[in-house]
Amino acid sequence: MKKYDYYLNLEGLNFNRLFDNLNTHNITIFDYVRPNYKQCMFGVKAYDYYLIKKLKLLNEYKYNIVSRKNFGLCLYSIFHNFGIVIGLIISCVFCFVISRTTLKINVIGVENIKTSEIIDMLRSINVTTGKINTVSNQYIEQYLIKNNDKISLASVIKKGTNLIVNIKEKIVQAEVVDSICATSNMIVDYIKVVQGEAKVKVGDIVKKGDVLVAPRKIRQNDEEILLQPIAEISGTTWAVGQVEFDTEKIEYVRTGKKIVNSEYIINKWKIFSHTSRVKFETYEKKVYNEYVFKNMFIPLKLSRVIYYETKENVVQQNFEEHKNSLVDNSKKIAYANLPNWAKVNNETLAINNNNGHYYITTYLEYNINIKG
Repeated sequence: MKKYDYYLNLEGLNFNRLFDNLNTHNITIFDYVRPNYKQCMFGVKAYDYYLIKKLKLLNEYKYNIVSRKNFGLCLYSIFHNFGIVIGLIISCVFCFVISRTTLKINVIGVENIKTSEIIDMLRSINVTTGKINTVSNQYIEQYLIKNNDKISLASVIKKGTNLIVNIKEKIVQAEVVDSICATSNMIVDYIKVVQGEAKVKVGDIVKKGDVLVAPRKIRQNDEEILLQPIAEISGTTWAVGQVEFDTEKIEYVRTGKKIVNSEYIINKWKIFSHTSRVKFETYEKKVYNEYVFKNMFIPLKLSRVIYYETKENVVQQNFEEHKNSLVDNSKKIAYANLPNWAKVNNETLAINNNNGHYYITTYLEYNINIKG
């Protein structure tokens, strides 16, 4: 086995002075060879090599290292760079500790289970952030499934300083399974179905009561069950206010002719009556009840029904004269039909004329959200 760590090849003159300096500083050389008067080769230990360099004994020569032993070099470097070595060790220990420490817990895949509920369950088995968790991933998975009836499958992965907990919830059939239906006439702007079968798509026009998302059928334990639809839907709908106006208005005026039917009543007994057949095509009817005597002995009441003959009278009306008030009334009706929480995006007025019969309609556009 070689007793030296470096084997040097030197070229130059006056090697005797070099060897005298080596001897002066108690530096031992090994396997000395001198092929010619301008060249020599020898081996030295690692600490002697660095001492030679420190004393600058090779500055007058051209040299190169023919071979070296890594162990000796590393050992010497450790002793001469102790502070750096300690720093590297501390850094390695710090990185190791940090890599084993959980700095963040990510819970994914939950819909009906709160994230805080999972975090509390992990805390109960001493799995928390800011410390080294020694609990195995397999134990965490089994614990979550065993202690939460809503979980069907759990997967735990340690990735760097993050603990990722992936939850799959159990499918629970609702006692009453209803479809998600439109609460008003609307245009579908957005639909996201988590569970169920979508019956509409973005851009569809639906009426109040139309099915938007139906329950989904699955087979479980050889039995067909319905899953409650879960979805988020938003759309555009309107609050509507409408009034009508006719340019020809029919009024009924009295002609002056009338027919009076009367009867006298004591308690519940009719003692006298006068009745005539009404021959008028159109009439107004008025009923009058009054007591002739009102006491405990003679409670006599007179009941009269008067029929006033009327005839039609057509009155012409100008729409433009009434337009502003009609528009105001349609707006009032529309805003009265607007939900308190709604924010109006757009207001539209429509006026339609059908042979002198006007329809004045105000539309208040707003957004609606439906969740199920």
